[in-house]
Amino acid sequence: MYNNSIWEDIKWQFRYGTDLIKLIMVNITLFVFINLVQLVLFLLQQQGAFVLTDWLSLYASPARLLLQPWGIITYMFVHESFWHILWNMLGLYWFGQIVQDMIGRPKILPLYLLGGIVGGIAYIAAYNIFPVFSQSVAHASCIGASASVMAIVLAAATIAPNYEIGLLFIGPVRIKWIALVYVLLDLINIQNGNAGGHIAHLGGAFAGFAFVRLLQNGTDLSRYFYSISDGIGKIFRKKEKLSVSYVNPGKKKEYASAYSTTQQKKSNQTSPPSDKASKQEQLDAILDKINRSSYESLSKEEKEFLFKISQED
Repeated sequence: MYNNSIWEDIKWQFRYGTDLIKLIMVNITLFVFINLVQLVLFLLQQQGAFVLTDWLSLYASPARLLLQPWGIITYMFVHESFWHILWNMLGLYWFGQIVQDMIGRPKILPLYLLGGIVGGIAYIAAYNIFPVFSQSVAHASCIGASASVMAIVLAAATIAPNYEIGLLFIGPVRIKWIALVYVLLDLINIQNGNAGGHIAHLGGAFAGFAFVRLLQNGTDLSRYFYSISDGIGKIFRKKEKLSVSYVNPGKKKEYASAYSTTQQKKSNQTSPPSDKASKQEQLDAILDKINRSSYESLSKEEKEFLFKISQED
């Protein structure tokens, strides 16, 4: 009997979930792992967990950066505290939903990475250019997904500036004003502590804005990311392809995202696994249904089929 346990759902999400959900799960998984290691080492009166965090951090010092070049990628998946990761993941999910609905799910991963990389470069450049950081550059390090999240926030605000989000005690607010407040707060607070973090946020914000503007002008930066990351990012590889069309050119800049899988179905309903249909056809039909709606829309039989297929690989 198929048991739809939490562990099985997690395995399914890592295998078939959207890039947005996978990014959140990777961040949370790494956060839990580091803190569990830290707990064990704390009980043993050791400090090894901090060494692990240091090994994944981004360093401003060129000498240290040469020894840990992977930091430009890994730092954007590491978080210092529960509140740090909570607000980042909430922002990633809220604004990521808007971005993927507007320009497609395959854009989320490249945008997240681009924001983190540009934010990291801005952080390194600032610490090595401005005299105010000359005394701290040798030991300065950075962690957190905030630059990547800021890229997604600004991308959402650039795509749909008048899209409204309901805020507690305030009511509906257009996301262009939310993005503007975020940027202004980072600018103002550079001199009030965590200067490197705020500079990285601004770098990520610029990356998100530039990503969408280039896309609107016909340059899709995600193509370069997927060509580079194909060999190392199989977990994020998708069967769907994205095409973006420009609609209502005389009025507003709106984007319609069309997804295609190996087989397209007209109905939102998919048939349960049958003996006559091939496994591949069944899998394509189910994945197509998920792309149109969600994993929760699947029947128990469809979830069971996906789980069995994942066990066969």
